[in-house]
Amino acid sequence: MTSPAVRPRSGRETRAPRPGLLTVAAEAPAVAPEEFLRRASRRFRELGPVGHLWSPSGGMQCAGWGVARRFEIAGGVTLDQIAVRASDLFRGLAGGGELPLRLFGGLAFDPGPDGAGSGASDWNEFGSGSFVLPRLGYVADGDAGHLYAVIDATAVAEAPQWQRRLRRLAEDLDLTGGFGSGANGNGHLGELPEAVNSREALPGILRSLDRPAASEWLQRVEELRGEVLSERLQKVVAARAVELDLDRPFGIDDLARIAGRLRHSMPTCTFFAFLRGGSIFFGATPELLVRRRGRRIETQALAGSIASNPSPARRRKLERRLLESRKDRLEHDVVVRYLVERLDQSCGAVAPPDPPEVRVLPNVMHLETPIRAALPETVEPPHVLGLVRALHPTPAVAGRPTALALAAIRRSEDRDRGWYAGPVGWFDGRGDGEFSVALRSCLATRRRGLLYSGNGIVADSDPARELAETNLKLDAILGAWG
Repeated sequence: MTSPAVRPRSGRETRAPRPGLLTVAAEAPAVAPEEFLRRASRRFRELGPVGHLWSPSGGMQCAGWGVARRFEIAGGVTLDQIAVRASDLFRGLAGGGELPLRLFGGLAFDPGPDGAGSGASDWNEFGSGSFVLPRLGYVADGDAGHLYAVIDATAVAEAPQWQRRLRRLAEDLDLTGGFGSGANGNGHLGELPEAVNSREALPGILRSLDRPAASEWLQRVEELRGEVLSERLQKVVAARAVELDLDRPFGIDDLARIAGRLRHSMPTCTFFAFLRGGSIFFGATPELLVRRRGRRIETQALAGSIASNPSPARRRKLERRLLESRKDRLEHDVVVRYLVERLDQSCGAVAPPDPPEVRVLPNVMHLETPIRAALPETVEPPHVLGLVRALHPTPAVAGRPTALALAAIRRSEDRDRGWYAGPVGWFDGRGDGEFSVALRSCLATRRRGLLYSGNGIVADSDPARELAETNLKLDAILGAWG
């Protein structure tokens, strides 16, 4: 993707105050965004514990710490209302045109009254959805990096102090080597603990439990397959979770450590992380939900999967098997038809998609079809949040027909999916943005981790094979953990 350029700006420069918000910025070295989060969470401890990481393959690297403004999906607030309120926010943000300022966040897979946020949940820190303009942010595009702080415009007298703190943080990022005990490695950040030593391994896994048990999940899959055979559903996605008991709390240093591992092991995926209170939701997802750049709109059908193999010859045979699989092609075609129909409604016209390609990941391969739309100059493009609303949840993560598939998921799953399989990403003041589907992910809360995985169920599904494929997807996180 083509990222917006980051224009250099002097650390001494500020904008004249006016109602709204004011940005203060400083140049910084280009580093992995998790390094910013590690150091910012120490130097600016008072701002946390809310933060994010966004690290797409080949795109702009972003991270944020603290909250300048937050928009919540709660109390009847809709995505369209958030888009309007955010546009007003950006119009009143002094200096916002010189940096790629964005709101980052996500939505629950099922934010309805029977879905996320409807009661006690592992996801209470996250709720049905939220988007945050960070108080302190970092962006790196190529060799250029910038730090910025967003403060109330009425507090312009504090701008010099913020500039000094940004310069000191930039100096920190320019240092090499690890963190020692003098960097508060034994401290605590609100309710979010840090690792004792940044060079040690991730928290050890004392035990892992299937939620539900494998035998129960197989039974549920067979019941869902029965609904497909009865022609009540074309497809439905069954998800399961694995619960990890850890020997110590999972903290920011651990997040930084696993971010580097996942970026190395899954280089074509988007790494993301969201920190809310005492919980961290992170993952490396292969699936784009929607990207808007002006009048160019992209989405992607990613459905149908098979185990990968390190042998090139064996992998080619598996690719052919996947392309020729009636079950996987049916599952994939359901997603393609849905996305084309929805983009036709939102954007006027979509070029006919090509036959599927094979997306190769370290342990699994998927059928993939890119879908694009280019709007004419006479058409005002919809805000990316409107596109998110139109597309989510796709049949790749829910099923088809959507309402009936969601009802079946609510009946068959006793664990809230939370933000797993929901849209996560960013948007800016122009309505541009990028959202991925939160797959290959983990929710870490103190000494506990929850890993989620799911598979599409159609008439030809074999429950044992579906279970095996969910295990392959779980290996994306577990393999980086070891």
